[in-house]
Order: sequence, then C-alpha cells, then structure tokens
Amino acid sequence: MSFSSEEIRDLILAKEQELRQPGSQLFSQGRYEVVRVLGEGGMGITCLANEISAGNLCRPVVLKFLKDSFSPEQLHQFLNEAQLSILFNHPNLLPVYRLESETLRIEAAKSRFHRKYDHTMYFTVMQYIDGWNMRQIVDRLRRLEMIMNHDIAVYGISRIARGLHYVHHYHDTNGEALGLVHRDVSPENILVDCFGRIKVADFGIAKSVKDSALDNSNPGKLLYCSPEQLDGKVLDLRSDIYCVGLVMYFLFSDTDFFEAEITADHPRERIRQKMKKGVKPDEFKGLHPRLAQICSVCLREDPAKRYQSCEDLATDIDIYFKDERKIVTNDVLEEFLTDLFSPDPQFVSRRFISLAGKPQLDQPDFVPRLNKPTEMPLTVRTVKMLK
Repeated sequence: MSFSSEEIRDLILAKEQELRQPGSQLFSQGRYEVVRVLGEGGMGITCLANEISAGNLCRPVVLKFLKDSFSPEQLHQFLNEAQLSILFNHPNLLPVYRLESETLRIEAAKSRFHRKYDHTMYFTVMQYIDGWNMRQIVDRLRRLEMIMNHDIAVYGISRIARGLHYVHHYHDTNGEALGLVHRDVSPENILVDCFGRIKVADFGIAKSVKDSALDNSNPGKLLYCSPEQLDGKVLDLRSDIYCVGLVMYFLFSDTDFFEAEITADHPRERIRQKMKKGVKPDEFKGLHPRLAQICSVCLREDPAKRYQSCEDLATDIDIYFKDERKIVTNDVLEEFLTDLFSPDPQFVSRRFISLAGKPQLDQPDFVPRLNKPTEMPLTVRTVKMLK
C-alpha cells in the first residue's frame, strides 16, 4: 500500500506548521528560534524569531514562510520577492537579510510500507521593525478621536515616495533598468519604527514592467489599486503613485478612499466610477491647499496627468516645507509616536518647535464618521484581492 501525493503533502504541511510553533528551532546558516506568529496574509506567514549566531549572539528578526510551499506559482512569487528585496539598499525599504532553506525529512508508515520523503522549505529573514504599520497608527488616532497632523502625514508620504523612487529606477548589474512596480502600496505595507524611520515592505507581487507587458494579471487589494490595475492594463510606476495618493488621502482624512464602495454591491463598478471622478482639492477641509493639490494630482484617473515620478512627488513636498518654513524629521515623528502610544498623549515637546513654532503640536479637528471601519471585517478591509 503506497502513499498518495495528497497524503505526503499533508504530512509535510503538518511538519512545516510544527516548525513555526513557539520554541521550535531552525538550523541553516544560522539558528532561528521562533517566538510567536506575527501575522498572516494571503500568501505568507510571518513569525518573530531570535537569530542565534556564533558566540551565542542573539538578535530579533522576522521570518516569512509560504503558507503553501507546494504551489509553484506561490513559490516563484516568494523567491522573486526574496531576490528583489535582498538586492535593495535604501533607508526607506525594509531590509531582507537572506533567503534560507530547511530540509524536512518526513517518515511515514502505513501497514507494511515505510517511506522517507525530503522536502525543501524556504523562508526569508528580515529586519524586525519595533513599531507599527500606518493603519495601526491611524487606528490609535481614531480611538483618541484625533486625525494625524497633516505635516507629519505628508512627511511620511515623502519618505515612502523616496523609497519607491529607488525601486522604480533600480538597475541590475548590467546597468539595465528593471522598471519595477510594487503593485501593493497600502497602509499595511508601510512600517514605522519607534524611532520614526519609515519602511516600505512586502514586494511579494512587485513586477518588472517588461514582465507586466506579457501578463495582464495585476493582483493587489481592491481597497488600494490604481485604475489601470483594476482594468488589468499594463502597469508602470505611475500606478504606484496613484496608490501613494490613496495612502495620503487615508492619512489626511482618516478614511479609505474606496471605503464606502468596497462594502457595497458591485464594488468594482462603484470603485471604477469613483476613480473617474477623482478628488478635487476643495474637498479637503482644513488641509493646506498645496497638500490638497498634491494629493489630488496623485489621484487623477489618467496616468499622464499624475506625477510622472515619485521623485517629483517628494520634491513638491520638500518645496512645501521650505515655503512654509516647517521642518519635519524622523525625530519629530519619533516624538509624535512616543506621545501617541502613551497613556495620556499631550503632544508637548521641544522637538515640535521646528514644525509648529512652539512646543505644543496642534491636531486637526476630528470629525466622527457614520460608518465605523473598526467594525468592518478584516477580509473586506485589507485582504480582498483583485481577480
């Protein structure tokens, strides 16, 4: 009596799940002791782990595993993300240290039959960010009935744009531009550590423009997609700029741009209609006209009418700060976050003088919304994917 391929698959998946449990140890170039599961997405599972190296040196890292290591498509996508991320070296991109593999030996017995199987499991080792993603930050502000300070928000957007500009213009070792597009820019994939350093993460569905020309599949979140992504058209860097505009809108307004559409009937059609209308600068209440205009340009339906590079977007933000004589740095963002996640935020610090001209940081008025996004199902808010 032999084992079916499905039985062998189940045994290996059970072994992989066992290795992701707290207390398990993985041995490769280093030793990794899993502490806990951090999160689970559509394709991967991330775990906090301790990396133990020579001399018993220890540092926290994040391990990312495939949920289904038997899927050739997912494995290809996973290895593609690892290859790209390991090459990148930019202060606003999440560092991926290395790709590791673990050989799983499975022994199975059935009646008189005894078989051994080897299966290779891959995982990436990434920097651990002691902090939050952008949605968690906005959720904290919402619970305090606050909106993020607009200048701090747009400073974060400028850092995101700088990181994406590096990705969009990355060259291989032969000097050829790869024309990469992230395709999944969203609040969940923007990380901020406790020192105010901003990192763009998750290049799992990043794709070269050259490859995109041969493939009309544009996976991503319905809540954070560009018109051309929704329509299945060939993408370029301006698609990411539209998504940066969606993140900007979210930070300015405490509202996902397509929040009402995503929960209604026929969400794709409703989203497409809203994309056609765009957003006018005068729709933003209490926002500096220059910042409203910057967001409006990002969210234009026609890619030719948006910013043509993330560098142009970041430069316009820099010019705004210069003209307004305001200075925002990682230190200012650090102070803001330290206060925000304290028991009783007051936003009083000398670090705010360079931004506000005084040690007290004023917050925009909070306008409660009729619909409460914290009650929206997670699968709708963040995981619903383009098909």
